[in-house]
Amino acid sequence: MWKNLSVEESKRLARENAKDIIACGFDISKTFIFSDFNYVGGTFYENMVRINKCVTYNKVVGIFGFTGEDHIGKISFPAVQDPYFRMTRDVAPRIGFHKPALIESLFFPALQGETGKMSASDPNSAIYVTDSSKDIKNKVCLEIFYE
Repeated sequence: MWKNLSVEESKRLARENAKDIIACGFDISKTFIFSDFNYVGGTFYENMVRINKCVTYNKVVGIFGFTGEDHIGKISFPAVQDPYFRMTRDVAPRIGFHKPALIESLFFPALQGETGKMSASDPNSAIYVTDSSKDIKNKVCLEIFYE
């Protein structure tokens, strides 16, 4: 991140550094050498690094609306997805991917009315992929009745 290196070049340099550490006489059985690319997150982490190199702090502040009062957790992993989609459309072509297409829709209202929640103890509180067409119809009609 600190230098203009590709992920591939960073991984190559990490392997070279590991060889240098071993060559200095470190006991391989007592030394744990790892790369964040392999140990922390694999391809997901590699893509995060590629994307992070394309997006400035000021751009992230603009996209997500962060302020100087926001904590680092909110900045490092924001919960709102829509800004990610917009950022991805901007960054994807710059890292060799097509712009993604998105379909947005309103969420289906809660099956138990406005204040209801899904509950494992109430099979009518959620629509499951294993539900039959008849079960789904009954659950949806029941939701309409609650309104």
